[in-house]
Amino acid sequence: MPGSERARNGLKLFITVAVSLAFGLLFIRSIDIDDVLSSLRGANYALVVPALALFACSVAFRSLRWRAFLLPTDDLSWRDLLPSVLIGYAGNNLLPLRAGELVRAQHLSDHFGVPRMRTLGALLMERLFDGAVLSAFLLWGLVIDDAGAGFLTAGVILALGAAAGFVLCTAAALNPGLPAKIAALPVPMPARLRQEISGLGGSFFAGFSVMTRLSSFTLAAASSLAAWALELAMYWLIAEGFDLEASVSAVAFAGAAANVSLSLPLAQGGFGAFEVFATRALQEFDVAKSAAAAYALALHFFLIVPVSVIGLIVLWRSTIATPATRR
Repeated sequence: MPGSERARNGLKLFITVAVSLAFGLLFIRSIDIDDVLSSLRGANYALVVPALALFACSVAFRSLRWRAFLLPTDDLSWRDLLPSVLIGYAGNNLLPLRAGELVRAQHLSDHFGVPRMRTLGALLMERLFDGAVLSAFLLWGLVIDDAGAGFLTAGVILALGAAAGFVLCTAAALNPGLPAKIAALPVPMPARLRQEISGLGGSFFAGFSVMTRLSSFTLAAASSLAAWALELAMYWLIAEGFDLEASVSAVAFAGAAANVSLSLPLAQGGFGAFEVFATRALQEFDVAKSAAAAYALALHFFLIVPVSVIGLIVLWRSTIATPATRR
């Protein structure tokens, strides 16, 4: 790896760690630790089991969404895609710089022959669908309760960003030959670079194909809504275990705000930012700070640890199995 690339990666890692530490310190300094521990001890953890079952169903729907992203070229079932989704989540939780996305792309390439650049293009589509749903939950919460200019700004920016991204990706998907045309421009360019722009660029654009097929787009949109509805139902069930006395809309708003925070440059798992955003959002609905902070900590733990453990087991099993490449 060239020295300049190592320096850039080192700088990115430093920034993510610094931002995470800043949010972590902000969270710790803003709470009464004894009160938070008391809330954690007094919670009803019997509700965790059905909550995790809801989260498992949510992950299954995310796998179904990936089927929509990869059609029609790669006709894979949601069961085929589930391992790569779990591995990607585990990687993002445990590796810096969201490197789990690269692990997911490699897994799909090794086991099903899906081009890595196509997977990266589909990952961008995943972000756009998630952004659209989360912005809707944020703005919905703002309609119900005046949560302040900060959350309104985040919701509007997220909604506009997702809309702009959909427009640009649709334009790219409708012009699959654009990378080849760029590579053919009469400008000084190494031959290898022309080949990479044409080949890798075309593969990346292929990851946006969901925008050109109504059936695939409908499946992706429906599975996105189902996945987030189930995940937010998990949030609400755990909230019931902490006796927050928060409405479904309040929990959905807090969950959306916490997930939006994960788009910031954060270290593994996103500790700190998730808790700060979730706690602040719940306070807008008159939930006591200590109870809200304890809930945010517990929720983040149950979102990260089980899926990371399962993802690592799936990755270990896949490395000792012979890849069944389809093409």
